[in-house]
Amino acid sequence: MVRQDAPYKYHRQSGYELVKERSRKLDPEAAEQIKEVMLRRRQELQVRGGGPRALAGSLQEVIASRKIGRVLESRELTQLWCSCVDEEIAQRTKILSLRNRILLVEVADSVLMSELASFHRRNILNTIKKHRPDMDVKNVKFRLNARLGKKNE
Repeated sequence: MVRQDAPYKYHRQSGYELVKERSRKLDPEAAEQIKEVMLRRRQELQVRGGGPRALAGSLQEVIASRKIGRVLESRELTQLWCSCVDEEIAQRTKILSLRNRILLVEVADSVLMSELASFHRRNILNTIKKHRPDMDVKNVKFRLNARLGKKNE
């Protein structure tokens, strides 16, 4: 019969055996060395970023890693584009990106692309600068995409 208050360990061959408890007493010098090692490890964790971090920094990393900011920027650009051009033009165009201060727009047909590039480019740039001076768009480029017109029709 096994006593409940005594520590036992089960072995396959011999069954339950009483395990002797080992008590370790460290000399003061060894205890001091262990404290120093633990302190160094804690400092290394903090240097490597393993310690507590601010929530704002963590959220910025998550937004950047999951590209949430780009989706929000894309929606914002689309809204800005719709406010700069007529509704008819907005339906036949699509914002692709804003890179190196150049706004890239897909256009459904070559006639509209020529019209936008020749007659509306300056007005579009001025309107963008008026609504959002922080974006600092220096040029608008247009790219033809024939499939774009078929989707919207």
